[in-house]
Amino acid sequence: MGTAGLSSLEGSSGGGIASWATIGGYGSKNGLGTAFHYTYVNVSDYQNQNIGGLIGIYNRIELSYTHNFFQTQGTGRKLGIGKGYQFDLDIVGIKARLFGDLAGSSLIPQVAIGAMYKHDSDQHVIHAVGARSTDGGDVYIAATKLFANAHVIVDATMRLTKGNQWGIIGFGGDRNNSYHPQFEGSIGYLPSFIPGLVVGAEYRSKPRNQNFTPESNWFDAYATYFVNKHLNVTLAYVSLGTIATYRDQTGVYASLQTGF
Repeated sequence: MGTAGLSSLEGSSGGGIASWATIGGYGSKNGLGTAFHYTYVNVSDYQNQNIGGLIGIYNRIELSYTHNFFQTQGTGRKLGIGKGYQFDLDIVGIKARLFGDLAGSSLIPQVAIGAMYKHDSDQHVIHAVGARSTDGGDVYIAATKLFANAHVIVDATMRLTKGNQWGIIGFGGDRNNSYHPQFEGSIGYLPSFIPGLVVGAEYRSKPRNQNFTPESNWFDAYATYFVNKHLNVTLAYVSLGTIATYRDQTGVYASLQTGF
């Protein structure tokens, strides 16, 4: 259990805020695997929900899709865009495993490359806050390894992106409109006395594209319980820093995933 990873905020398999080299679903090299998820994030001044699914093909290729509903609640009125204003972000992803084995005895990690196409439907507001585009793409390379004897899973990912708050506030800006590498890292511990439990932390660096609002690096501390191969539940504390001029965006992350 757990070798397929979770469903990240952007739909690909991995951690909550980081994409891993895992291929989602539990399909073998001769079959298909699928996973579907619902995620809820509630921080100090905003709320985000996303729903999506993925398919793993022969444990080699992953195709994913997710839709984010980013709700400004009462903060929308203070920002001048209307109380309860909602940003909608669609993300389509593809990932390919290059080499390595996540759980094998070799020290060589599983390595994968991936790409995401992102579309934000709120063109008027996106341009008003200084973003250059409502459409953007990310590319990344990830290395993930489960050290079974130590009960530890580790991931390191390098991403090229222009996304503001992963694309919710568009792509590029008046400060910067170029791709720059960003780092994502995850570590998890699997205690042997509670089979199916994983606890850990993640970190993700973010670009600074807009003068309108500084953007902060992200952090979370999570606990995931795999009930079985078909169901897992994740709870996390998240610290997302500044979002659209509002600082100290901390709160809760909850996700439910089913997989086959």
